[in-house]
Amino acid sequence: MKASADQAERLHGFSHDLRNRLIGLQQVLDRLREEADPSERKELLHYGEQQYFKALREVERLMDDMEVARNAVRPEPALVDPRILIRERMELLRFRFDRKGQHLTLDPGVPMSLHTDPRILADLVDALLSNASKFSPAGTTTTIRLRAEGGTVLLEVQDQGVGLSAADLAQVFDRFAWLESRPTAGESQGRGTLARARAWAEALHGSLSVTSPGVGQGCLFSLRLPA
Repeated sequence: MKASADQAERLHGFSHDLRNRLIGLQQVLDRLREEADPSERKELLHYGEQQYFKALREVERLMDDMEVARNAVRPEPALVDPRILIRERMELLRFRFDRKGQHLTLDPGVPMSLHTDPRILADLVDALLSNASKFSPAGTTTTIRLRAEGGTVLLEVQDQGVGLSAADLAQVFDRFAWLESRPTAGESQGRGTLARARAWAEALHGSLSVTSPGVGQGCLFSLRLPA
């Protein structure tokens, strides 16, 4: 199928941007093959990582422009006690927090139930807890709060981590966005986890949002689902 004029123009722009990112990565690799002092090596790695994520972001934007569906999930609802599910996920992921000397607490609220997909909800909780640990320093506490509000159930995950700037807040749910926030113990950065988490929340007819007072002041992620 021959591309339309609009598609051809978009693909031309995409290929130009992607080529620039790849050239940047090649320059980093060439320089790393040479002798570089630790400070220059750190800058090169930072620049290379930035180009890598910007290239991935260009691919995502192209797919969005062309309305390519991906990561589709088909919920299989069942009756779920969210308090039990959250406690199970906490135990499974506690090793991450223990490894960094972090604390994990739960305020379970009153007994409640959800008619939702337990597998997708478990993935959602895992994503939020893993993110909280990754972007929080040692000795901090991540607090999970669960409560019913009207016809919804609200799950909050509050950390004491690196926080988000206004610029980062605007794109934190974008796939492969380049954010200034960094993991606190050199963990890898997928930069797609929170985008998938929001998609999972929407698949469950809910919503996922985040607030942060600013850099260094932690984040509050709020998952709201129909009760």
